[in-house]
Amino acid sequence: MKPYLIIQNDAREGAGQLMTLIRQRSLMSSTFLGWEADYKKMNSDSYCGLIVLGGAQGVYELDEYPYLKDEIDLVKKFIEDKKTVIGLCLGAQIIAKALGGEVLQNSQKEIGWFEIQIEESASNDDLFMMHPEKEMAFHFHGDYFKLPPGCISLAKSEMTECQAFKYAENVYGFQYHAEVDKELVDVMCRSNGSYMKANGYDAESVIAESENKLTGYQLRCSFILNKWLDMAKK
Repeated sequence: MKPYLIIQNDAREGAGQLMTLIRQRSLMSSTFLGWEADYKKMNSDSYCGLIVLGGAQGVYELDEYPYLKDEIDLVKKFIEDKKTVIGLCLGAQIIAKALGGEVLQNSQKEIGWFEIQIEESASNDDLFMMHPEKEMAFHFHGDYFKLPPGCISLAKSEMTECQAFKYAENVYGFQYHAEVDKELVDVMCRSNGSYMKANGYDAESVIAESENKLTGYQLRCSFILNKWLDMAKK
């Protein structure tokens, strides 16, 4: 089977549990930092799917982060070629932009554990069919997206109107972090402690809260992520 292409948008934050599942299933992957990648050499025919991870960048900050335009074009190409695609946090915003959606700054940050509500439209979705109607999820974002044309909203939260969506049957965007494990939560919080404090959150408190929530959360998300991995074509 061909490898997954992973675009990493933060030098310290990898694919977390999603990478663990890839390795457990003896699948292959190739990871590139978004700002270092040679996008001209990335042919969708060489990969079974595309994974776009999170980062502090804003999709609307193309002048400051011009490589994000390359990521958007890469997503468009994979979608056109009917490859499986998943985006997490910033990755979801990049997919939304590639599909004609709008990405905006929220009035407040959604960081830590907040409840998501599964939409009725997700009841027959392969990834979400086993997910409880309401459950806690891990968040770390200050931007949000408008649902792109032709997409189906799968989840929402009180603060964010769309927390997950799909396009066709093989493209998924998650505003919340379905990929986190303990190591990734620790890295995200401790690397952004000052940012969190400035927005009314305490890094160590979020880490402590995660100890009681991560086991069940990772189990729920592993079902979702494994179902997405099942969609890849050789």
